[in-house]
Amino acid sequence: MYRSGQIAAVSCSLPTAKLANKQAMIRYANAFVACLDRAWAPVITRAGFDFVRPSAVYSSPAGTKTDCTVMDKEYYGLYCSSNHGIYFNWPEYVVEGASQEATRASVQWLIAHEYGHHVQELTGILDQYGERYSSARDAAQEKVEENRSEMQAHCFAAAFFGANRETFRIRGERLEHYGHPGYDRRDDDMVNFDRWLRQAFKAKGPSGCNTWAAPAGSVTGV
Repeated sequence: MYRSGQIAAVSCSLPTAKLANKQAMIRYANAFVACLDRAWAPVITRAGFDFVRPSAVYSSPAGTKTDCTVMDKEYYGLYCSSNHGIYFNWPEYVVEGASQEATRASVQWLIAHEYGHHVQELTGILDQYGERYSSARDAAQEKVEENRSEMQAHCFAAAFFGANRETFRIRGERLEHYGHPGYDRRDDDMVNFDRWLRQAFKAKGPSGCNTWAAPAGSVTGV
């Protein structure tokens, strides 16, 4: 997987309607998934795995029972490997006062992260994560393994945006929206997070995202 090359740069036709209600959000998220499909499919195939699209993006307010778990009000979204579904906690996700540009970038980031878990599922990484998590000696070790999985999903998202920097015109102040917290800003408590994002953005592919071979201390701050 880590030697499968860069993610494809693709054109993305996304809805232009204001993201002010559930229907608009889900329509936009599903259209963005189609962009991710085109970008990731060649990478997955080159790595020797079968590419399968996510089933859909589902609207799932807090308390909704998904195929994997119940949506917690603290979650913005989640990925369910049993049905390849991406679940979007629409009401909890809304940020009051955010501009449409920031909202679109945030939706893209959230979906790209959950899609990162889909990539893990297709390539057997989620299965390996499950084995490592179940073999952990204590809660602290479980947290390390969880961090590796979540940081890698962040990393895969950043690699996609790096490969599609021109598609989304990610330059100048727009880097702030796509960095989460930003490729051009360093927070003391997010040093690892920024390091992985910068590395993936530059690599434009999964080669910069092998969190499983990294020291435990390098995956804190998720």
